[in-house]
Amino acid sequence: MRRKRQVRVARKRVVSAGGVVLRGRVPEVLVVSLKGGRVVTLPKGQVEPGERYPETAVREVREETGVEAAVVSPLGKVRYYFTVRNGGEPVTVSKEVHYFLMVYRGGEPRPQLTEVEEAFFLPASEALERLSYPNERETLLKALARWRPSRQDSSPEPGA
Repeated sequence: MRRKRQVRVARKRVVSAGGVVLRGRVPEVLVVSLKGGRVVTLPKGQVEPGERYPETAVREVREETGVEAAVVSPLGKVRYYFTVRNGGEPVTVSKEVHYFLMVYRGGEPRPQLTEVEEAFFLPASEALERLSYPNERETLLKALARWRPSRQDSSPEPGA
């Protein structure tokens, strides 16, 4: 009887932070796209040494999209796993992302082309349909439940 060969899989842990950036009384959400537009996701990136999660979220939103945003409140974290190849060997990556509700402060979306292909605002209802990952749709729903546009939200109304 042949034994199944055991394959050792290396593991890597990645911690990131990102934001659900909303603007307008009828909220629009900032998203980025990858892989020729086939993947639509929220802006996020790795936490740098000494950085707090809210600082990472603000920095990553700015770097990936060119948009200035401020943290309003934490939305929780999600964890997921994926496998990459490193020198032909499979590596399982455990990724933890801390999300924050953020309010738009200024700037026009422009993608950081080394990271994302496009950056743009979508009506929240459309973003709920187009976001590629269920955990990000759930995070957006949490953000929308807490969203209270104010006079400080300097964004224009859609179509204005």
